[in-house]
Amino acid sequence: MNNIKINIAFFALLLLATASCSPDSKKPTEAANRHTQWVNSLSDTLAKVRQEMSDNIMLIASLDSSINDLSSDFTKTSNPKLVENYIITNDFVNYDTESHTGLIARITEDNNFELIATLKGGSFNQIMVSDAQSAAKSSVVNYDKALNHKIGSTNIVAFKDAKSDSIGRLISDNEAANLKLRFINNSTSQSVSLSAKQKSMISRTWQYYNAIREKERLERQSLLLTEKAKILETRINKSN
Repeated sequence: MNNIKINIAFFALLLLATASCSPDSKKPTEAANRHTQWVNSLSDTLAKVRQEMSDNIMLIASLDSSINDLSSDFTKTSNPKLVENYIITNDFVNYDTESHTGLIARITEDNNFELIATLKGGSFNQIMVSDAQSAAKSSVVNYDKALNHKIGSTNIVAFKDAKSDSIGRLISDNEAANLKLRFINNSTSQSVSLSAKQKSMISRTWQYYNAIREKERLERQSLLLTEKAKILETRINKSN
Protein backbone atom coordinates (compact mmCIF):
# COMPACT_ATOMS: atom_id res chain seq x y z
CA MET A 1 0.00 0.00 0.00
CA ASN A 2 2.78 2.35 0.87
CA ASN A 3 4.40 1.62 -2.51
CA ILE A 4 1.13 2.46 -4.27
CA LYS A 5 0.88 5.78 -2.40
CA ILE A 6 4.48 6.60 -3.31
CA ASN A 7 3.85 5.80 -7.00
CA ILE A 8 0.69 7.93 -7.07
CA ALA A 9 2.52 10.85 -5.48
CA PHE A 10 5.39 10.49 -7.96
CA PHE A 11 2.96 10.41 -10.91
CA ALA A 12 1.19 13.52 -9.64
CA LEU A 13 4.50 15.34 -9.43
CA LEU A 14 5.36 14.15 -12.92
CA LEU A 15 2.08 15.52 -14.29
CA LEU A 16 2.71 18.88 -12.66
CA ALA A 17 6.20 19.05 -14.16
CA THR A 18 4.87 18.11 -17.58
CA ALA A 19 2.12 20.72 -17.37
CA SER A 20 4.61 23.47 -16.52
CA CYS A 21 6.60 22.61 -19.67
CA SER A 22 3.62 22.24 -21.99
CA PRO A 23 2.97 24.58 -24.98
CA ASP A 24 -0.18 25.79 -23.23
CA SER A 25 1.83 27.32 -20.39
CA LYS A 26 1.12 31.03 -19.89
CA LYS A 27 4.80 31.78 -19.27
CA PRO A 28 6.46 33.21 -22.44
CA THR A 29 9.49 31.33 -23.62
CA GLU A 30 12.93 32.93 -23.81
CA ALA A 31 12.67 32.99 -27.63
CA ALA A 32 9.33 34.80 -27.43
CA ASN A 33 10.86 37.36 -25.09
CA ARG A 34 13.73 37.96 -27.48
CA HIS A 35 11.30 38.33 -30.39
CA THR A 36 9.21 40.87 -28.45
CA GLN A 37 12.30 42.85 -27.55
CA TRP A 38 13.43 42.83 -31.18
CA VAL A 39 10.03 44.08 -32.41
CA ASN A 40 10.01 46.79 -29.73
CA SER A 41 13.50 47.84 -30.79
CA LEU A 42 12.37 48.11 -34.42
CA SER A 43 9.36 50.16 -33.35
CA ASP A 44 11.56 52.52 -31.32
CA THR A 45 13.92 52.96 -34.27
CA LEU A 46 11.00 53.62 -36.61
CA ALA A 47 9.67 56.30 -34.24
CA LYS A 48 13.08 58.00 -34.22
CA VAL A 49 13.31 57.87 -38.02
CA ARG A 50 9.82 59.37 -38.37
CA GLN A 51 10.74 62.15 -35.93
CA GLU A 52 13.90 62.89 -37.92
CA MET A 53 11.83 63.00 -41.12
CA SER A 54 9.45 65.46 -39.48
CA ASP A 55 12.35 67.61 -38.26
CA ASN A 56 13.81 67.64 -41.77
CA ILE A 57 10.54 68.83 -43.27
CA MET A 58 10.55 71.84 -40.92
CA LEU A 59 14.24 72.59 -41.54
CA ILE A 60 13.80 72.39 -45.32
CA ALA A 61 10.81 74.75 -45.14
CA SER A 62 12.88 77.21 -43.09
CA LEU A 63 15.79 77.01 -45.54
CA ASP A 64 13.41 77.46 -48.47
CA SER A 65 12.21 80.69 -46.89
CA SER A 66 15.79 81.89 -46.33
CA ILE A 67 16.80 81.01 -49.90
CA ASN A 68 13.79 82.89 -51.30
CA ASP A 69 14.67 85.94 -49.20
CA LEU A 70 18.32 85.88 -50.27
CA SER A 71 17.74 85.10 -53.95
CA SER A 72 16.51 88.61 -54.77
CA ASP A 73 20.01 89.87 -53.95
CA PHE A 74 21.63 87.72 -56.65
CA THR A 75 21.86 87.62 -60.43
CA LYS A 76 22.87 84.84 -62.78
CA THR A 77 25.28 86.38 -65.21
CA SER A 78 28.30 85.79 -67.40
CA ASN A 79 31.51 87.77 -67.46
CA PRO A 80 33.42 87.17 -70.72
CA LYS A 81 36.70 87.53 -68.84
CA LEU A 82 35.71 84.66 -66.50
CA VAL A 83 34.21 82.48 -69.29
CA GLU A 84 31.44 80.56 -67.51
CA ASN A 85 28.02 81.59 -66.19
CA TYR A 86 27.73 82.14 -62.45
CA ILE A 87 25.58 83.65 -59.70
CA ILE A 88 26.81 86.85 -58.07
CA THR A 89 25.41 89.61 -55.85
CA ASN A 90 23.60 92.35 -57.76
CA ASP A 91 26.03 95.04 -56.64
CA PHE A 92 28.99 93.16 -58.13
CA VAL A 93 27.51 92.20 -61.50
CA ASN A 94 29.70 94.76 -63.28
CA TYR A 95 32.74 94.32 -61.04
CA ASP A 96 35.92 94.66 -63.12
CA THR A 97 38.41 92.13 -61.79
CA GLU A 98 41.11 93.57 -64.04
CA SER A 99 41.06 96.92 -62.24
CA HIS A 100 40.94 95.89 -58.58
CA THR A 101 43.03 94.24 -55.91
CA GLY A 102 40.77 92.30 -53.61
CA LEU A 103 38.49 89.30 -53.18
CA ILE A 104 34.97 88.47 -54.32
CA ALA A 105 32.79 85.36 -54.24
CA ARG A 106 30.37 83.69 -56.62
CA ILE A 107 28.41 80.47 -57.06
CA THR A 108 29.44 78.47 -60.12
CA GLU A 109 27.28 76.64 -62.64
CA ASP A 110 27.94 73.38 -60.81
CA ASN A 111 26.75 74.95 -57.53
CA ASN A 112 30.11 75.42 -55.85
CA PHE A 113 31.28 78.34 -53.76
CA GLU A 114 34.18 80.05 -55.53
CA LEU A 115 36.49 82.87 -54.49
CA ILE A 116 38.10 85.13 -57.10
CA ALA A 117 41.22 86.88 -55.78
CA THR A 118 42.88 89.66 -57.79
CA LEU A 119 46.21 91.41 -57.32
CA LYS A 120 47.40 94.30 -59.45
CA GLY A 121 51.13 94.43 -60.11
CA GLY A 122 52.06 91.18 -58.40
CA SER A 123 51.85 87.38 -58.52
CA PHE A 124 50.42 84.83 -56.08
CA ASN A 125 49.10 81.27 -55.93
CA GLN A 126 47.49 81.16 -52.50
CA ILE A 127 45.54 83.44 -50.17
CA MET A 128 44.84 83.68 -46.47
CA VAL A 129 42.14 85.65 -44.67
CA SER A 130 42.61 86.43 -40.98
CA ASP A 131 41.60 88.59 -38.06
CA ALA A 132 43.18 88.87 -34.61
CA GLN A 133 41.82 85.49 -33.46
CA SER A 134 41.50 83.22 -36.49
CA ALA A 135 42.70 82.53 -40.02
CA ALA A 136 41.81 80.41 -43.03
CA LYS A 137 44.16 79.59 -45.89
CA SER A 138 43.32 78.45 -49.41
CA SER A 139 44.84 75.64 -51.41
CA VAL A 140 47.75 76.44 -53.72
CA VAL A 141 46.68 77.10 -57.32
CA ASN A 142 49.75 77.41 -59.51
CA TYR A 143 49.86 79.53 -62.65
CA ASP A 144 48.12 77.55 -65.43
CA LYS A 145 46.54 80.28 -67.59
CA ALA A 146 43.12 79.03 -66.49
CA LEU A 147 42.35 79.08 -62.76
CA ASN A 148 45.49 81.15 -62.24
CA HIS A 149 46.03 83.64 -65.04
CA LYS A 150 46.97 87.23 -65.79
CA ILE A 151 45.21 90.06 -67.59
CA GLY A 152 47.78 92.78 -68.13
CA SER A 153 49.53 93.30 -64.80
CA THR A 154 46.67 91.82 -62.75
CA ASN A 155 46.96 88.28 -61.43
CA ILE A 156 43.55 86.59 -61.10
CA VAL A 157 43.16 83.27 -59.25
CA ALA A 158 40.02 81.20 -58.69
CA PHE A 159 39.76 79.04 -55.56
CA LYS A 160 37.03 76.39 -55.33
CA ASP A 161 37.28 73.64 -52.72
CA ALA A 162 36.71 72.89 -49.03
CA LYS A 163 39.43 75.37 -48.03
CA SER A 164 37.66 78.10 -49.97
CA ASP A 165 34.49 77.19 -48.07
CA SER A 166 36.42 77.71 -44.83
CA ILE A 167 37.41 81.21 -45.94
CA GLY A 168 33.81 82.04 -46.85
CA ARG A 169 32.59 80.80 -43.48
CA LEU A 170 35.28 82.79 -41.64
CA ILE A 171 34.31 86.02 -43.40
CA SER A 172 30.60 85.41 -42.84
CA ASP A 173 31.13 84.70 -39.14
CA ASN A 174 33.43 87.71 -38.64
CA GLU A 175 32.11 90.30 -41.07
CA ALA A 176 32.38 93.09 -38.51
CA ALA A 177 36.04 92.35 -37.77
CA ASN A 178 39.08 93.92 -39.40
CA LEU A 179 39.87 91.16 -41.88
CA LYS A 180 43.19 90.99 -43.70
CA LEU A 181 43.63 89.39 -47.12
CA ARG A 182 47.12 88.03 -47.69
CA PHE A 183 48.39 87.16 -51.17
CA ILE A 184 51.00 84.40 -50.90
CA ASN A 185 53.56 83.45 -53.53
CA ASN A 186 55.74 80.71 -52.07
CA SER A 187 57.87 82.49 -49.44
CA THR A 188 56.70 86.04 -50.17
CA SER A 189 53.39 87.72 -49.37
CA GLN A 190 51.60 91.03 -49.21
CA SER A 191 48.44 92.02 -47.37
CA VAL A 192 45.48 94.34 -47.80
CA SER A 193 42.38 94.93 -45.69
CA LEU A 194 39.09 93.63 -47.01
CA SER A 195 36.66 96.50 -47.53
CA ALA A 196 33.24 96.49 -45.88
CA LYS A 197 31.68 96.08 -49.32
CA GLN A 198 33.80 93.04 -50.14
CA LYS A 199 33.13 91.43 -46.77
CA SER A 200 29.40 91.99 -47.17
CA MET A 201 29.21 90.46 -50.65
CA ILE A 202 31.31 87.43 -49.67
CA SER A 203 29.25 86.92 -46.50
CA ARG A 204 25.95 87.11 -48.38
CA THR A 205 27.23 84.76 -51.08
CA TRP A 206 28.41 82.24 -48.49
CA GLN A 207 25.07 82.35 -46.65
CA TYR A 208 23.11 81.86 -49.88
CA TYR A 209 25.36 79.02 -51.04
CA ASN A 210 25.37 77.35 -47.63
CA ALA A 211 21.55 77.49 -47.37
CA ILE A 212 21.21 75.86 -50.81
CA ARG A 213 23.81 73.22 -49.94
CA GLU A 214 22.21 72.42 -46.59
CA LYS A 215 18.76 72.14 -48.15
CA GLU A 216 20.10 69.71 -50.76
CA ARG A 217 21.80 67.67 -48.02
CA LEU A 218 18.58 67.45 -46.00
CA GLU A 219 16.60 66.45 -49.09
CA ARG A 220 19.05 63.62 -49.81
CA GLN A 221 18.92 62.57 -46.17
CA SER A 222 15.10 62.61 -46.24
CA LEU A 223 15.07 60.20 -49.19
CA LEU A 224 17.31 57.81 -47.26
CA LEU A 225 15.14 58.13 -44.15
CA THR A 226 12.01 57.39 -46.19
CA GLU A 227 13.59 54.18 -47.50
CA LYS A 228 14.76 53.24 -44.00
CA ALA A 229 11.24 53.77 -42.64
CA LYS A 230 9.78 51.51 -45.36
CA ILE A 231 12.23 48.73 -44.51
CA LEU A 232 11.46 48.98 -40.79
CA GLU A 233 7.70 48.99 -41.42
CA THR A 234 8.00 45.88 -43.59
CA ARG A 235 10.00 44.02 -40.93
CA ILE A 236 7.58 44.97 -38.19
CA ASN A 237 4.55 43.91 -40.24
CA LYS A 238 6.13 40.56 -41.09
CA SER A 239 7.00 39.91 -37.45
CA ASN A 240 3.39 40.28 -36.26
